[in-house]
Amino acid sequence: MKNTIRMIVAAAALAIAVPAFAQGGGGGGGMQMSPAERAARQKDMIFKDITLSAAQSAKVDTIMIEAGKKQQEAMMAARSGGGDMATMRESMQKMNTERNDALKAVLTSDEQKKKFDENVAAMPQGRRGGL
Repeated sequence: MKNTIRMIVAAAALAIAVPAFAQGGGGGGGMQMSPAERAARQKDMIFKDITLSAAQSAKVDTIMIEAGKKQQEAMMAARSGGGDMATMRESMQKMNTERNDALKAVLTSDEQKKKFDENVAAMPQGRRGGL
C-alpha cells in the first residue's frame, strides 16, 4: 500500500514538473520574463562592477524598460506576420546598439564607460544586450 501511494505521488510530481520545465519554468525561459524582469537581468550583466548614482540608475531603468518593450513588440509583430528571422535579428541588433548608445550616454566617468564597453563585449555574441 505504501509503495502504491509513493508511486502515485511520484507520478503526480513528475506530471506537474515536466510540463513546467518544458515551458521555461526551469529557470531559463527568457521569453517568459516581463520587459521589467528582462531589463533588470540585462542591467545586472551590462552594469556589472559599475557604480551608478540614483539618478543614473533611474535613467538606465527607464531606457532599458522602454527598449525591452520596443523589442518585445517587434518580435511579436514579426512572429504574427511570419517575419523573416534574418531581418528580425538585424532589427534587434540595431535596437540593442541604439539602447547601448543611450545607456552609455548616461555614464559620466571614463571608468564607467570603459567597464560598460568591457561588459558588453564579454556578453555572448548572439546576446549582446538582448537577453
